[in-house]
Amino acid sequence: MFEKYRPLITRIIKKQTQILGMLICTIFFSCEKERKFKEVKNLSEFKNTQFIPTLENKISNNKNAVYCATLLFAWDEIRKQINSPLTISKQHVDLVLLNKSTSFKNVLKSNEYKVSGEVEGGAIKAKAEFNKSLPFEFKLQSFNNKLTFDGQKVSSFGVYGYDSYEQLNIVNIVYYKNDNNFIIKLLPKDKEHEIILFKTEGSFKSIGHMAKEIEKLTKIGKTEKKNEKINWKYFYSEEDVVIIPKFNFNIKTNYTTLEGNKFKSKKQNFEIECAWQRTAFVLDEIGAEIESEEEIALKTESMEEEYEKPKPKKMIFDKPFLVLLKRTDTKNPYFGLWATNTELMLKE
Repeated sequence: MFEKYRPLITRIIKKQTQILGMLICTIFFSCEKERKFKEVKNLSEFKNTQFIPTLENKISNNKNAVYCATLLFAWDEIRKQINSPLTISKQHVDLVLLNKSTSFKNVLKSNEYKVSGEVEGGAIKAKAEFNKSLPFEFKLQSFNNKLTFDGQKVSSFGVYGYDSYEQLNIVNIVYYKNDNNFIIKLLPKDKEHEIILFKTEGSFKSIGHMAKEIEKLTKIGKTEKKNEKINWKYFYSEEDVVIIPKFNFNIKTNYTTLEGNKFKSKKQNFEIECAWQRTAFVLDEIGAEIESEEEIALKTESMEEEYEKPKPKKMIFDKPFLVLLKRTDTKNPYFGLWATNTELMLKE
């Protein structure tokens, strides 16, 4: 695939300018190996979905946002090849964010992804890729006619009550305030990884901000679980339900906000001519802090509240929510999906 872009990458625009080519191929597997992704499509076919280069990039309340650390892996390799400080104009907003971001560090172990870089014919190119299969130990339930998201019926999966103890061990309640503010964690066979889903009515500028909120609320959840007055929130009852949309997409795009950007390193000028990424993702029944002590202390005031009578928890992802894939030993995810509409969901 990289050969396709070789003429484009190796072409020198100016005598004193080197061309940077970042070709990033990202593949996610949350299903069995024999299952196939959908045919790859261009991002331009999805009018309500955007790819974001970093966790720090702004997100929209109206568009899906897809993040993957591979773009940052490739950029880091570019910097290693240049091996000197970079000077980037503030007008290149996305490139400045890309260069400043450190949220990609250690999100995957070195044997979980591949990255390569080389200098050839006056051009520097880098490639990063990985695939990860995260099947569940037991299949969750697949539902029909159970979920409507933004007025459209979509395929869904999850659990009903405590019909299956094995299934409930896969779907953990991390934090619960009400049916529109909660976090659940899906646990795959690979215990070093986890899938986090966060439904919130709060407003956040970026996936990075939401990841920090999840960290904070996770700590609150651990405290509340020890409180006999309210710990019913963290255990399933017969009437509880979890319903999650199914996802299956395979999308490629060029980062036009990065391509054409010029910057300097000592006496050498550079221009990014190609920044390309493909991300494929499946999530279905088979599988896929603020760090403030004061904030936690304020939230744990619930310890002084009176006993709350248990009530059914309808944890239904029928409004905008976040999906994160991350290692259990890291704070930051290697994949994030802010889902605000049904473009990337499977339809019924």
